[in-house]
Amino acid sequence: MKIINNNWQRQIVLEDNLIHTIVFENKKYYRESILELIRQHKGYEGNFILSNNNKEVSFDKNSYFISDLFNIDINNKKIISKVYGELLKNVVDDIVEYNKITSYIREYFETLVFNNNLDLEYNDEIEANLLLKLGDFKIQFEESNYLEKLIKFLKVLVELCNIKVIFIIGLYRVFSVKEVEKIYKEVCLNKINIINIESEQQNIKKSDCYNELVYIFDKDNCEI
Repeated sequence: MKIINNNWQRQIVLEDNLIHTIVFENKKYYRESILELIRQHKGYEGNFILSNNNKEVSFDKNSYFISDLFNIDINNKKIISKVYGELLKNVVDDIVEYNKITSYIREYFETLVFNNNLDLEYNDEIEANLLLKLGDFKIQFEESNYLEKLIKFLKVLVELCNIKVIFIIGLYRVFSVKEVEKIYKEVCLNKINIINIESEQQNIKKSDCYNELVYIFDKDNCEI
């Protein structure tokens, strides 16, 4: 899979154990590039192209954009929808157990009606999705460990939402070098493609677990 920008000479080729960092030293171009990514993730056209086997694929459906590392919602609407979708598959795979449960519920409803002086009726069609909502299912995480929360969020995006590449703004501005190294090791271990976007160069340490490839656009917007 490749990421292409119509204004760039180079292409970003996504590979296992390879981290891509883009540095925009020109603040204006840094801002404009981020705003363009935001627009494209809302479904608008732009210069960024996501290609798989030399065929363009939907940018907003196959990528995710984290612009604010302080505002990660691991249980956002999209993820919760996917969670319930997976649970519904489990229900279908174990339909015998589901039928037992709904039978017990109907019997209980019958008892309630029988023991009540009111002239009641009820809906005996118990939909699986409504039953599951009683569980209020969510992704579990430890709020106090923000690093682990981010790593789990990245895993959920790939494993549950089938996201192919994740753009992140400013990992080095929020996390220490050692913390970034841990993030990189985890994403490589779990085959997660991330593009880290920075506004200045960082002291990159070599690792046996991954390689970090840095693309630099200097203050004159020249590619280095």
